[in-house]
Amino acid sequence: MAAKRKKPLSFEAGMQELDDLVEKLSSSELPLEEAIALYEQGTQLYAQLEALLAQQKKRIEMIDPDTAEIEAFEGNEP
Repeated sequence: MAAKRKKPLSFEAGMQELDDLVEKLSSSELPLEEAIALYEQGTQLYAQLEALLAQQKKRIEMIDPDTAEIEAFEGNEP
């Protein structure tokens, strides 16, 4: 089971961590249990990164290109 994070994960750090997991899974002969644990960790990380992207997409969509005004954004929305 993955350890709980103390601070929010940045997208860049998450992508690096995901890349490292993929490299571990594809470059070595891991015991089945360890490979499954890494895969599980990777899928959870992927979901977090997808959520971060969705939030940022929402922020971009809220910018009015004609006036460059930004509507209020509630970052806690799913």
